[in-house]
Amino acid sequence: MDAGRGSRMALCLWWPGFELELERVRTPSLADPPLALPTVGDRRRIEMGCALAASFGVEPGMIVSQAIALCPSLVLCEPDPDFHDAARDRIAEVFRDWSPVVEQSVDRGRFFVGVDGLERLYGPPERQIAGLRARLEALSPWLAASARIGCAPGKFAAWVAARSAESARSTGSAGSGRPGAAVCVAPADLAAFLAPQPVDVLPVSPRMVERLKRLGVERLAGIVRMPEPALVSQFGADGRRALAWARGTRIDRVRPEAPARPIRVALDFPSPIGQLELLHAALDRLIGRALAHPRRRGKSVRGLRVSASLEDGGSWSIRAIAREPTSEPERLGAFLRSRIALDRPCRAVETLRLELFRFGPASAQTGLFDPKEGAARVLGSLETKDGELLPAFRRAARVLRLRLGAAALYRVLELEPNSRLPERRHALMEIA
Repeated sequence: MDAGRGSRMALCLWWPGFELELERVRTPSLADPPLALPTVGDRRRIEMGCALAASFGVEPGMIVSQAIALCPSLVLCEPDPDFHDAARDRIAEVFRDWSPVVEQSVDRGRFFVGVDGLERLYGPPERQIAGLRARLEALSPWLAASARIGCAPGKFAAWVAARSAESARSTGSAGSGRPGAAVCVAPADLAAFLAPQPVDVLPVSPRMVERLKRLGVERLAGIVRMPEPALVSQFGADGRRALAWARGTRIDRVRPEAPARPIRVALDFPSPIGQLELLHAALDRLIGRALAHPRRRGKSVRGLRVSASLEDGGSWSIRAIAREPTSEPERLGAFLRSRIALDRPCRAVETLRLELFRFGPASAQTGLFDPKEGAARVLGSLETKDGELLPAFRRAARVLRLRLGAAALYRVLELEPNSRLPERRHALMEIA
């Protein structure tokens, strides 16, 4: 298998309601009641609900009080992203021991495994699936029994096959309604398999799916019958991609993920802290420790994750990607404090953790009014000794222009300072 180019044939392993099912496994008393996972924040909403809760009318995005009114027996599981991420990482390690090409989805409960060339080691797809189930069984019997598996060319078709396995299980179809149902699609049967699938499976915006349904297109076969120019005129590039997916001509390969070597630091508090000022001070201390790590030296930081263990159980985390990589603790601290202000812990913090997981090239950034050697030293000056604008200021001007769509900063130039007409003395020039 050429792991660098990815795998054309894909296995999709999917656990619906992954986080809620993990809570059921961790706490056996939650096996029977309806469960829901709320969001964090002051105005809490339902992020995810189980099938039993959905039967009462509980839907994602619903306010928690409204969900409880519809389902009085609803049990709210406190968000614990650290526990859920740790379970996902353990599953990914099992897959990486089996195949060199493993790709995780944004959804915690969905994984793609490349299988090109593995038939020489593990046999046909049915035997490959059985081998993966055995490995999951060693990790957790629940994982092996509840996995929905799809095998098809490309990630999209494999995901649709895994969804079909879930539908077959829920309807009790013969031969597929057993726990851990699997659907395998051969390359020659791909177009016929995709044709009856609903348009909801397309990885496009919900607005496009809604418009397709208003046009009377409920299945992928309806998209195949539509002329490509009409789709492009209505939906742009998404229309062309949707047609390729529906025909089975677009094969998205499974790309191997580079092994992550994040830098992790943690701070335990003698007693839980709930004041935001103390949390900011602790975060600044963690940033300094993380930047001093030997593996960080010579690299800037772009991806950060802050997590915490909360009083009385549960956890909290935020994940942030900086627009520009930096190695300055003041910039990183200000960036994380702004994110925490939008999504702060709901209870006092017992342990605060910081993880640096994405890095960039070496950075020696300076502020707009803190020029490097050889530049003007007067506070407020934006020019070097040669009359050139500081590079940092030029970069900031370009960012503003891209965001606003027009010039936002101008420079005053002297034209005819002794002219009798004021409009001839100076001119404004865009800074690009």
